[in-house]
Amino acid sequence: MSQPKRIIHADLEQFFLDALAAVDVPPHVASVEAQIGAEVDLHGGHTHGVALLPATINYIRQGILSPDPRFETIVEYPASRLIDASGGIGRFSSAQGMDWALERARQFGVGACVVRNVGHWGRGHSYALRAARAGLVGLAFTNAFANFPAWGTRVPSLGNNPLAIGIPTTDGEPVVLDLAMTQSSISRVRQAEAAGRSVPEGWGLDERGRPTTDPSVLLQSWRFLPMGQHKGSGLAFMVDLLTAGLAGGLLAFEQGTEERPTDSAGGSTKCFIALKPFGDWLHNRSADLKAHIKSVEAAPEQGTVQWPGEGSYQRRADYLKHGIALEATLANQVDELARNLEIPIRWA
Repeated sequence: MSQPKRIIHADLEQFFLDALAAVDVPPHVASVEAQIGAEVDLHGGHTHGVALLPATINYIRQGILSPDPRFETIVEYPASRLIDASGGIGRFSSAQGMDWALERARQFGVGACVVRNVGHWGRGHSYALRAARAGLVGLAFTNAFANFPAWGTRVPSLGNNPLAIGIPTTDGEPVVLDLAMTQSSISRVRQAEAAGRSVPEGWGLDERGRPTTDPSVLLQSWRFLPMGQHKGSGLAFMVDLLTAGLAGGLLAFEQGTEERPTDSAGGSTKCFIALKPFGDWLHNRSADLKAHIKSVEAAPEQGTVQWPGEGSYQRRADYLKHGIALEATLANQVDELARNLEIPIRWA
């Protein structure tokens, strides 16, 4: 098997900037896209970082995604707004949505911004972390196209509709929970197929309803399993309503049908909520809970105990020291994009 290739974080961010500039993304948009996208890989979320850049470039070239979103306020209340991004590029539009929520929360104690008709945001972790770094609590939700069957059904009817929650702490490493409503993201299954690896049992079923560890079989059946069975299915249902339902946007089952866009092509809706802490004690309480969870008796058979987001910080520390490791398949895709755009890529 080919070895991973490493790239310094700053060089990966520069690659994002060069790639986006090649398709005329304005600098103020490209800088946000590059910062968020490169940091996703720095934290180890390789299915949602630079891996999404080729599709974003293609959508911009085809005129499907707007590289310079024009935000229209549809409804506005004192502490909340509904924005239409008109197919705006995802990371920038999502950062704007969270920033608007933070602005209202600083004034009113709570703020919310729902953004409809927006592209793929990459990883929800980025926006919850954005709020927590600002000293506030952040919640971020998105819907996706229908990519798994609701519990008790056979065909895709719900999106795996991720959510993320960020809580500030005293130590500079906010607690961030980021999860999709399926046992795994679809991108991780595709990545496993490309690398010739199996996936863990419990991620999905074959066309006859039998458990499978073959990613190709799972991608053919499209029977990804929800986390927690009916619980994950129910959460996905509610996030669809909290996003597209609230905004009058495209529900998961509507995306990609009758010439309507999928989430990656600008058809998704995001919901961002920010809460201003009632006092400085939240930062201390977060640190106390982190310390407590690490101090209790371990159960090694379940794996290493970690507070939400801890693994991302561990990977960040390693990658800052040694360079970000991208698997050979992904590195080849990056090289191909660099050749296509005639821009440099500087490997470590």
